Amino acid sequence: MTTSIQAQVDPIAGDELPRSLFRNNNYLWLWASSGISCLGDYFTLIAMPWLVLTLTRDPATLGAVMALESLPRAAFMLVSGGFADRYSARMVLLVSRTIFMLALVALALDLWYGYLQLSHLYGFAFVFGLLTAFALPASQALLPQVVDKTQIQQSNSALMGSQQLIQLFAPVLAGLLIWGMPSGAAPAGTADVPSIALAFAFNAAAIFVALLLLLRIKLQPLQHTEDANGVGVRLTDGFRYLWRDRGLRIATSYMSCIGFFAIGPLLIVIPQIAEQRLHDGALSYGMLYAVNGLGSLLGFACGGLLPKPGKRRLGLVMFSTDLLAGICVFWLGHSTSFATAAPALALIGLSAAYGGVLALSWIQERVPATLAGRVLGIVMFAVLGLTPVSMSLGGVIISHYSLEALLTLSGCAIGSFALLGLLSPGINRFGTYAKPALPEAA
Repeated sequence: MTTSIQAQVDPIAGDELPRSLFRNNNYLWLWASSGISCLGDYFTLIAMPWLVLTLTRDPATLGAVMALESLPRAAFMLVSGGFADRYSARMVLLVSRTIFMLALVALALDLWYGYLQLSHLYGFAFVFGLLTAFALPASQALLPQVVDKTQIQQSNSALMGSQQLIQLFAPVLAGLLIWGMPSGAAPAGTADVPSIALAFAFNAAAIFVALLLLLRIKLQPLQHTEDANGVGVRLTDGFRYLWRDRGLRIATSYMSCIGFFAIGPLLIVIPQIAEQRLHDGALSYGMLYAVNGLGSLLGFACGGLLPKPGKRRLGLVMFSTDLLAGICVFWLGHSTSFATAAPALALIGLSAAYGGVLALSWIQERVPATLAGRVLGIVMFAVLGLTPVSMSLGGVIISHYSLEALLTLSGCAIGSFALLGLLSPGINRFGTYAKPALPEAA
C-alpha cells in the first residue's frame, strides 16, 4: 500500500529537486490520483458525520458510528500490510478503492430513494473502515517504489501538501453542497439528506477518475526470497523487524499514545463544535476543516522546504511540534466562536503535518522495501488501533460532561507525552539507533 522503480530518477540537489520529481511519470500519476481521490474523500468526511447528526442529533450515536468505521480499519491493518507485500501495493490499492467506490454508490442510492436506516449506516461505516484498512498501508508502501530514497521527504511533502491544499476548499464545497442545496418539501430534520447523497456520489466519481490515473503507474515486481517452507511473506517478519529496531519501536510507541488522545477526539468534536457553537450548520463544519487544512498545508510546505533534521534532532523537533499541538487542543476546547477556534485548528494542522512528514519519511527510508507493507501496517495499526475506543469514550465524555472537558483532557495528555519525550534523551534520540539486520525470511 511489492515492486521496484521502473523509471529511475537521478537524485539531484538544491532547487532542481522538485522538477525531477514531476519528471518521473510514475510519481506524477500517483500525485494526480491521490489528489483527485482526496478531493472526493473530503465530501464523505463532511457528509457522514453530518448525516448521523441530521438523523439522530445524538453525540453518542455519532461516536458509535465513527468508532465502528475505525474498528475494522485498525483491526485489519495488520493483515493488509502483508497483502501489499505479497500482491503489490498498487494492486491492493486498486482493488480496495474500487470496492469503496461501489459502496459509496450503494449508500448514495440508499439515501436518495429513502431506504436508509441507522442499521444500514452502521454497515456502511464498517465496510468503509475495512476497505480503508487495506488502502492506507498500500498507499504508504507504494511511494518509496516510485521515487529515489533521497527524495522521499520532498515527495511526501509535495504529495501531502497538495492534499492539504485541496482541504482548503473541498470541505467548504461539501458544506455548501449539503447546506445550500434546495431541500424542497423534505420533512423537518431530513432536509439535508438528498444533498448528502449527492456528496457521496461525487466521492464515487472522483475515485473512478483516480483509479484510471493509478492504472498508468508501471512497476516491476520485486523478487521475494522464500523460507524453507515456501512462505515468502509472513506478518511475523514485520513484528520481528520492528521489535529489533529500537528506534522504530520507541517512535511507534510514542505515536500510538499521541494518536489515542488526538485523532479520535478531534474527529468527533469538530462537527459538534460547528453544530453547538457556530452558525450556518454544515458550512461552518466545512470551514473549520478548511482552516485546519490551511495550517496543514503550511506544515507540509515546511517539511519540503526546511532542512532535514539530523538524527539527533529528529526527536526534539517532532516532540516540540506535538507540544504545540497539545496546547492548541486545550485552546480549542475553550473556543466559543469561529474567530477563536480557527487559529487553534490551523496551528494543530501545521504542527501535525510537519511532524507527520518527518516521521513518515524517516520510517519509509528506514524500513526495507520487502517489509514495507507489513511494517507500515503495524505502525499504522499502533497509531490508529485504539481510535475506535477513544472516539467512543469521547462521545460518552461529551454526553455526560462537555466538549470542553474532552479537549482539556486530550490537550493535557498530548502535552505531557511530548514533554516526556523532550526531557528523556533515551527517547528523543530514537533516530540515532542503528537499524537491525533484515530477517532471512523477508
